[in-house]
Amino acid sequence: MYTLKCFAGLIVWTSTLGIILVFAAAGFIFLYNAGVISSSYLSTYSIPSVEGVTQSEYEIYGYIAISLGAVFLVMFLCCFSRIRLAVAVCKAAGQFVSHTCSIVLVPIFQTVITLGTWAVCILAMLYIISTASFTSSSSDVFTSLTSYTDSSLYQFYAFLFGTLWCNAFLQAVGTFVVASACCLWYYSHGPDQ
Repeated sequence: MYTLKCFAGLIVWTSTLGIILVFAAAGFIFLYNAGVISSSYLSTYSIPSVEGVTQSEYEIYGYIAISLGAVFLVMFLCCFSRIRLAVAVCKAAGQFVSHTCSIVLVPIFQTVITLGTWAVCILAMLYIISTASFTSSSSDVFTSLTSYTDSSLYQFYAFLFGTLWCNAFLQAVGTFVVASACCLWYYSHGPDQ
């Protein structure tokens, strides 16, 4: 995260242009294998081809790859300002983490609290379900509940869904803590900073 503010732009721009170039190169290779493109320079090198693939299939694959590269290039040009904005947001996020290092501990504490909550709740759910009455027969491998209207079963389901709700609440609290800390940090700067 410390280097994100330095390398965010480099990573985004090189990966975007790399995707376009990979599709263009793949299309070029497919069209060369199809015989559509010929070059005296490339004739000294052997580009591997797959057995059982016809020249017309190579030509189709080549045009598809070049078309995808062109579509990505048009999307890149149309979304250029939004990509610049995303790079700026990534740089701001890197600055936020470098200035507020303790924010990295939030997911760690959140994970520990969530795991502790689940451990306690699983033990409680096991205790609740163990209070129900079970029957066993010689033909069954496992025991089964005597009655599915047993109050212990209702308590178990209520506790299960209560635990899921607490889990979602803990995730929301973690998200709120990170978002509010980020807002406080961002708006604590003066104008044009």
